[in-house]
Amino acid sequence: MLKKSEAFLSAAITGLFLFFPMSLGLASSLMLAIVLLWLVTGNLKARWLRIKANPVAWAALLLYAIVLLGIFYSPASWNDIGLHLTKYLKLPFAVILMSAIATDKLQKRCLNAFVMAMGFVLISTWLNIWWDLPWSKTHNQGWNVTHHVFGDYITQNIMMAFLVLVALVRTIRSPNTWHKIAWAAVALLASISITHLSEGRVGYVLLWVVLAVFVFSALKGRAMWLAAVSGAVIMVVVLASSGLMRDRFELAFTEMQRADAEKMTSVGNRIYLYKITPQLIAEAPLLGHGTGSYHSEICRFVNIPQGCHGWISWHPHNQFLFFAADHGALGFAAYLFLLISMAWMARQTADPEIRVLLIGLAALLAVNSLTNASLWSARESHFFTYMMALLSCRALYHRKPVPTVQATA
Repeated sequence: MLKKSEAFLSAAITGLFLFFPMSLGLASSLMLAIVLLWLVTGNLKARWLRIKANPVAWAALLLYAIVLLGIFYSPASWNDIGLHLTKYLKLPFAVILMSAIATDKLQKRCLNAFVMAMGFVLISTWLNIWWDLPWSKTHNQGWNVTHHVFGDYITQNIMMAFLVLVALVRTIRSPNTWHKIAWAAVALLASISITHLSEGRVGYVLLWVVLAVFVFSALKGRAMWLAAVSGAVIMVVVLASSGLMRDRFELAFTEMQRADAEKMTSVGNRIYLYKITPQLIAEAPLLGHGTGSYHSEICRFVNIPQGCHGWISWHPHNQFLFFAADHGALGFAAYLFLLISMAWMARQTADPEIRVLLIGLAALLAVNSLTNASLWSARESHFFTYMMALLSCRALYHRKPVPTVQATA
């Protein structure tokens, strides 16, 4: 019976990585199933040892503990507090995953399941140029128009950028020539889906981030510098060839220039939030205003005719500012600790692929958090917490051996 439960748990975890890019409802159901199966299968001592040895797990638990602490001094309504407890519940769930994804076989299966899911999204994105797919979110055919299949283009671009990194790493590590060609093709098609088939400006930036991580983490010596120069030239060519990308950057520049007068635009709204949120933080710099307080407290600083509309009070489009507003320097530091622990774990692994992927994930999370609420927004938080759990497990499983000190006579 216990072996069957373990098998069901492994299947549920694999299913989670296969389906969360496509269905949040199914992912939530699988989360519940995983928790129940995790409790049924027991083996708590071995799982505790895995958690104990994983600094990413401690950082995630610390961050959620700070969210719980913020309940006791928050002026927010219970609806807002409950929303935060639910949103950030994926942090302790990630710790459960870290304790359960114990074998190399299961870890590889989960990563491959995610790659398969994103492969389906990538194929669907390209087919959308010519055919109106019934499962696609967008229904506009043609070139140089935005195409995204599930959810929104921001989250699809985040996950697609990570797929580019996986494909590039596997291109240089695959021993088979045809496999190298296939992974290189995946990297190219995924990159073009971001630059030419999406209007997401954040996606363009995140693509540059993963390419930089790949060049400076996976390559060495002459190959690294050759790739860096070639990548810069290719980016210039891409910018010249993508009318959609040029239009989006030109629009961003225009919105930035008009930010003081037009605060309802995408860029204008962000600039306005980046100005008023620090004023809220300054009132309670150490512990913040408490869990869920941002939604109501930020309205005291709004001075535009439109008032405190939902785009302002929902979140500040910056995860660092979000934690600082609700939880002060304590929450801000805990989030930095989470990011640093991911990078530290990457440096401790003996497997080059895991090192590059974990550094890339940490970089994606940090950069995306400058313009989005990465652990708050639904699809983004699923991606970052699940992949954080998986890659930190793999880094721990393949960690470098501790050097032994030889005794001298």
